[in-house]
Amino acid sequence: MNQLKVGFLFLHPFSESLGSTTRVIEISKSLAKKGVKVTIYDPFEKNQEINGVKVKKINVFGSLDFIFRRLYSLLKRVYYGEKTRKITASKIFQENSIYRSMAKSLSKKMREDQIDLLIIEQDFAIVPGLLASKDNDLPVIVDLHNITAEELVAAGVLDYEDKEFKQMQNDLQKLLHEANGLVVVSEELKKYVEENYKVMNNIVLVPPGGRPRISKVPKRQLPIKLIYAGLLSYREKVDIFVRSIPILRKELTNYKIYMTKKGEELRKIIKENREKSLGIEFFWFEKRDELFELMKQCHVGILTSSRNKARILGPPIKLLDYLSVGLPVVANYIGGWSDIIEKEKIGIATSDEPREFAKGIIDLVGDEETYYRYANNALRLIKEKYNWSEVTKPLSELIRKVA
Repeated sequence: MNQLKVGFLFLHPFSESLGSTTRVIEISKSLAKKGVKVTIYDPFEKNQEINGVKVKKINVFGSLDFIFRRLYSLLKRVYYGEKTRKITASKIFQENSIYRSMAKSLSKKMREDQIDLLIIEQDFAIVPGLLASKDNDLPVIVDLHNITAEELVAAGVLDYEDKEFKQMQNDLQKLLHEANGLVVVSEELKKYVEENYKVMNNIVLVPPGGRPRISKVPKRQLPIKLIYAGLLSYREKVDIFVRSIPILRKELTNYKIYMTKKGEELRKIIKENREKSLGIEFFWFEKRDELFELMKQCHVGILTSSRNKARILGPPIKLLDYLSVGLPVVANYIGGWSDIIEKEKIGIATSDEPREFAKGIIDLVGDEETYYRYANNALRLIKEKYNWSEVTKPLSELIRKVA
């Protein structure tokens, strides 16, 4: 029997969308271990190999393609811009010259690689993905990390009553019905897709996963180390944690705070850190293995989030990253995925109030017995339930079904 060849279409630089990048790479690695030959196609990345998975660049502007990666930040500002929303929102699910150019390059590379099935990562990649797959008569699976229209509402770019929002939803509904299967990241997203887009068949749940990075939880040494390992973005509500630090200082005498040195809120937080002497140490690693080495030395994973539909639909990958090194978490409760924290006893969920958030951290690190029980629960959950090998089984079955 010939080896099944699966392509992934991914429209981010790997360094710019940590959760999405982790998802596509880890799913690719899991499929490769199951005997599938995987290739990731990305207009922002050079040809390379990551953990045995090939990454191939697809062209958009031909000889001027070197400009495309540099334009990513600008494209993102246009995407979330209040003044440019009619350009992005009303056109994002409609064919255009950039999509056609991208699809042409993708189609050619998939023919050369003899791809059997294309997985389109995220809804905003669906148009070029469908164009290329139709050109090659290939089945398509769409992996929905979230819903772009809902993210634009959460960002304050659109309102539910805007015609652009309604158009996006109508356009996406039509396109999703052209796919042979859908993957969703949460039960909430599955229900959303069924109710809003009337897609009922071939939907599988593949939640974010992780891989155990330690065999057992070690005895952790002072100082107490708190880490926030996600992007400093508007949607993550990092200010809840930042505003809790002055309260923590009154109760904790020996501690360190680590925070990612990336995201649109970085300058604001650096300024606040300097003016209020908060003591935050910023870090950034190009390699995830280096991040996990730091996380192994920490005590608590910090997990904040805004409270809106988009955040409820999409569980954060950093939750699983924390669990993979046995870090209990302190998070503000938003419903949806955050229910797992108290259900599985892997940390403490608080309100959005900084004083309550600080108390959650203090209570967790102040009770050694509870702390290590939660830490061991976190690692057990990755080993038994949320490891990538386990969570990707439904996708493997769907691929075999539709390929």
